Amino acid sequence: MLFTLSRPRVATIKRVGEQRVNKPESQRCARVWGVKEIPQVITVTPAPCIDRTYQVNELARGGTHRAHHVSAEFAGKGVNVTQALTLGGIASRAIVPLTDADEDRWADTESLIVSPASQDIRINITITEPDGTTTKVNEQPSPLTRAEWSALAHMALENIQESSASWLVVAGTLPGDTDEAIEAVESLITQATAAGCKVALDTSGPALMRLARAGLPDFIKPNAAELAECVGRPIATIGDVIDAGTEIAGWGVESVVVSLGPDGIVGINADRAVHAWTLPLDVRNTIGAGDASVAGFLAHVANTPGDLEGAVAQAVTWGAQKVQQEGSQLQHFDDPVEVTSTLTPHRDRRLTEPGVF
Repeated sequence: MLFTLSRPRVATIKRVGEQRVNKPESQRCARVWGVKEIPQVITVTPAPCIDRTYQVNELARGGTHRAHHVSAEFAGKGVNVTQALTLGGIASRAIVPLTDADEDRWADTESLIVSPASQDIRINITITEPDGTTTKVNEQPSPLTRAEWSALAHMALENIQESSASWLVVAGTLPGDTDEAIEAVESLITQATAAGCKVALDTSGPALMRLARAGLPDFIKPNAAELAECVGRPIATIGDVIDAGTEIAGWGVESVVVSLGPDGIVGINADRAVHAWTLPLDVRNTIGAGDASVAGFLAHVANTPGDLEGAVAQAVTWGAQKVQQEGSQLQHFDDPVEVTSTLTPHRDRRLTEPGVF
């Protein structure tokens, strides 16, 4: 099936000033910028970053380079999801831990809510070349203390309850990637679910394996390598993707949406599998494409629950728009794409970027 998806409604959100909530320091909600609508989606990014992008003519190992363009964005997976959702007309708030100094410097960002942190925000470096080759160097995030995890979770649950948000997204690296961090996220997911909120989890490593195997999230978005890690075997074909996604759905995860780079996206639930893709694109920067895809999927299911085919097609559309743009976040919907989708995927099709276990 060929989809030519309509351009989503674009919400223009202006900075409306500063709102301070009178709470103890451990529970402060320092600034809420640009929040004009009740959010449908709350995102939590435990390890936000400043994403600094350098555009060079050619990257040579060991060489000296002069960037012809440099940009910096306040980012992180959940922040990027909120940015894309807001652009697409879905009200969202992004919750992040920041020090007071980083808050003062960086928190002039629409729909951002700040919880306390003791360590400076990390800087991630992206180097892009004209042919779309992207090189990424991510700084290791500093672990959050038990009190900081508690404040982050408190902020998320409070916003879920106040807004009756339909989705919570926990996204990105877990600082420290320790049992304590995983347990903190597990507790947050459990409490959000008890509050009637669906939960999307977009992370990797032990946290993804443990929480997916427990069937706690309603939605996960692994790539082929992360999917292979989850099920403990290589992922080389579309059929492998479908079989692994079906296995994970059997653990209790409602939607498994697997990003496959140039091969598009496969979405799996307990009933069916959908494969959607585009023709080759003019790729400028692949960073943030997965976050845009998550936002596209959630934006669709927020309005049309249960439509897996439409949601996967929109996930591909938003991700494809993003890779044609230079920054690490989706900035506009001016790069139209056509999406092909099928409910009968070609199982023997081999992946361009297989998942090696």
